[in-house]
Amino acid sequence: MSVNASKTNFNDISIGDELTELNKTESQETIDMYAKVNNRATPTETDEVRKNLHTDPEYAKTGIFAGTVNMGVATCGHMMEALELSFPYQNLAYSKFSMRALEPFRPGDQVKYSGKINNKYVNEETGKIELEVELNGTNQLGQLIATAQVIIPEV
Repeated sequence: MSVNASKTNFNDISIGDELTELNKTESQETIDMYAKVNNRATPTETDEVRKNLHTDPEYAKTGIFAGTVNMGVATCGHMMEALELSFPYQNLAYSKFSMRALEPFRPGDQVKYSGKINNKYVNEETGKIELEVELNGTNQLGQLIATAQVIIPEV
């Protein structure tokens, strides 16, 4: 069964059920737009400090990734968007989310986010169902770029 946000009932979800997939493509333009939104440098800082390992093309050539990549928080955002396809927002607002980036998400990459239910149990304190979900992002080369472990409570 595929879990779908519009008809999610925790009683109907089983271990092994798959989440609705999400596909994302990154470009230098989307990386640049995110950098503008996320720029934390103050006007008094030098241009050298403002250069960003992830987003500044010239500066990034000399960095660990040898080119620009999206920021990890953008990948987290994609993963949360993928979860929203399978679960109502009110459940996600109370979820526990832990993500690990494994490979860079580069301009031109196409990443498929997919997941499944790994465990289902009743929380002894709340009496509500909780789901343990594994979510993975895999690029067009078959490389796992990120993985997340999520606990989603019934609300």
